[in-house]
Amino acid sequence: MAEPSFSEIDRILSELLRREELKGQRLHLEVIPPKEACYGELTPPLPTPLQHVLKTKGIFKLYLHQVKAVEAARFGQNVLVVTGTASGKSLAYQLPVLETILDVPYGRALFLFPTKALEQDQLKSLQQLIPQGVKIRAAIFDGDTPSYRRSQLRENPPHILISNPDILHLSLLPYHEAWREFFANLRYVVLDELHTYKGIFGSHVAHVLRRLRRVAAHYGSFPQFIATSATI
Repeated sequence: MAEPSFSEIDRILSELLRREELKGQRLHLEVIPPKEACYGELTPPLPTPLQHVLKTKGIFKLYLHQVKAVEAARFGQNVLVVTGTASGKSLAYQLPVLETILDVPYGRALFLFPTKALEQDQLKSLQQLIPQGVKIRAAIFDGDTPSYRRSQLRENPPHILISNPDILHLSLLPYHEAWREFFANLRYVVLDELHTYKGIFGSHVAHVLRRLRRVAAHYGSFPQFIATSATI
């Protein structure tokens, strides 16, 4: 389905503002003008299978922030990407993770999201990005995961495990010996919507992440962290 044009958005907004029941409720209206996109080029380029998938999705060039994120990840750095909504933040961590797993098939990654809906969205996005015929598995492990499926994931961990901080705290770290293979090969930890981890909740998550680093180090791995946000 085609996305609405700016004129359609203006029309919808105007209709909303004219509604009697909404009068007096508007506090602020700001129009942010569009900016010219800034593109970059990766050297060396992405693996051919990833390039092919991107082209089939209509992506022929990467935004500059995506290129910088991939480059930083290649150099072993931790990465924080702060850029606007719908600016391709997901690719900033999906690409380096998939590139690494294509090169090191035993590598693993942990993607953490604050809501189950975002977990589901990410799984769909990854499944569309994994090159056809390439055996890279992604799976969700959260409170809705049935017990038989949890056992399967522990015994045969996916390359990319999608979860949330609560499950990491309650179901992964306390039973790290059962997840030995996963933690021993953990290359990346991704934190999406980083701005949600603030206040007391944020301090709790920070401690959970410290525990994660300690457990990973116990099994000989020192994962890179990639975090993203649109509102920091």
